[in-house]
Amino acid sequence: SLASFLHPHDLVHLALTCKQFGGTRESIPAADVDAVSEFERRSYICNDHAQVVVERSWSLMEEAARQRVQEAKHIEWKHSDLLSRREAESWIAIDHRLHLMRTSPLVFHRLVGNGIDHVKNDPAHVQIHERALISGQYPLGSSCAICQHVMKSGRHYAEFTVTREGYIEVGVMRPIEGWDTREIKTMHPMGSNDYQDFCTQQQQGDEGYEGNVHCYLHQTPADSHGRSNFLRNNDVVGLLLDFGDGGTLTVYKNGRCLGIKKEGLSGQYCWVASMTNAFYRSAVKI
Repeated sequence: SLASFLHPHDLVHLALTCKQFGGTRESIPAADVDAVSEFERRSYICNDHAQVVVERSWSLMEEAARQRVQEAKHIEWKHSDLLSRREAESWIAIDHRLHLMRTSPLVFHRLVGNGIDHVKNDPAHVQIHERALISGQYPLGSSCAICQHVMKSGRHYAEFTVTREGYIEVGVMRPIEGWDTREIKTMHPMGSNDYQDFCTQQQQGDEGYEGNVHCYLHQTPADSHGRSNFLRNNDVVGLLLDFGDGGTLTVYKNGRCLGIKKEGLSGQYCWVASMTNAFYRSAVKI
């Protein structure tokens, strides 16, 4: 339908300006009930004119957005966490997130660990979950946000901007498509046996996992308060991955080059940010 070509903002505008597209009720001839799609079958109300009022679970614009999201989940973003519906979230909101994922060069499409989530529906911005500092359901530990872009050759550069200070590390790790991480509550790739085992298994049939360097996260020295790996508000950490120079990773902080911090990188990698839910509700944007 025409709605499948509309921007998410246009779906909202159309829903607000036209009751037929934005409402959840519609009067149709009783003879046409069998043609009503599944999402419209919540209830029927008969009237005196051989008409049936269809009470939909959501509007036609919501259904158009849902179909677009479902198609993306089964094709291009089947390993992503970003298209999951959260509580009472609208399908148009998820469709908007899909639009950002398709138009942004880098987004955090995979979250590992239950202490992390996205900031205000922005797929390029992640934070420690608001309940991770106060609830016993969130064990102390690290959670990871992994980018969708897989790097295999050439030179690649990314910048991570700290929007709320805290314990943050950034670097590279292997893609983890095919690894079910839904039950993992905390994960730091440099200290996770599960992650290392996954990479070892992948080495047997995938050249993208060749070599012994499966991840590297830049660790900052302790500050005046004794806090290691602590980044402050507005700190900017840049990473330059160069496959053509023996596989090196050069680190920059606030415009100053800190030098080559890792060598021997080969195969394929993704950008990753790791955050720890200890005392600070940190946030970082790529």
